[in-house]
Amino acid sequence: MDRSWESLESFIRREADISSKKQIKPDMSVVYDLGQEGDDADSFMNCFFDAFGVDEGDYDFRRYFFMEGEGLFYHLVQKYIFRKPHSLKREPLTVQMLYEAMTHGTWDSESLSLKCQQ
Repeated sequence: MDRSWESLESFIRREADISSKKQIKPDMSVVYDLGQEGDDADSFMNCFFDAFGVDEGDYDFRRYFFMEGEGLFYHLVQKYIFRKPHSLKREPLTVQMLYEAMTHGTWDSESLSLKCQQ
């Protein structure tokens, strides 16, 4: 199994439909720069784990992404009508985090967050 930067870049281009003209950089956001949200993000991450044989470890979709249809209106309904705790804050997920998980073979949220903030 090829766990090189080039193989990750090829995977991203294919799965996120990113042009070969656009440079893929480690600090790129999976959500904002690669356009992965909701169901697309779920599919992207499942393909990532499968393609590189990465153990999902403590990966939690809701830590990084909103569910399909979740946004400001959903937030207001949950928080003020149903009185349920809900936050619009999500942790950034970067291409560097994907690379780190790929090279280590497992998803460790805390370790990835610390390494990629440095």
